[in-house]
Amino acid sequence: TPRSMAGYLPKSRQIKERHIMTHLQNVDGQGQLLIGERLSPVTYHVAVQRQGPRFEATVEMQVPRDWLIRQGFSSRATLVLASGERVEMEHDGAVDVSSSISVLLQAPTLDYADQDALIAAFPELEETLN
Repeated sequence: TPRSMAGYLPKSRQIKERHIMTHLQNVDGQGQLLIGERLSPVTYHVAVQRQGPRFEATVEMQVPRDWLIRQGFSSRATLVLASGERVEMEHDGAVDVSSSISVLLQAPTLDYADQDALIAAFPELEETLN
């Protein structure tokens, strides 16, 4: 019996309909981490991918556990980027003395309509994307 053709797309159409994500750049930036009422200077890492005309940025940082505990951190803080934009950073669960000595904080994926919007949020990317 012949195979069903339901759901079949010719190869050329499959390629056009697939969302292609292209990794563009990794950079480090300087910002301020806001925990409670206290701002502290920090370094963060940004990874950028392009999907069509849009850009996605993921932000993460490694922070010493004991420092976070002394600042009163539990599981969320606000990263103030060099541009002034604020990004919510999270740790998966509460941080306490049983946590790893270096704690990973991550932001949800940030979506930007175009390169100008991305660079406005992360000016440190300007030299690497042009």
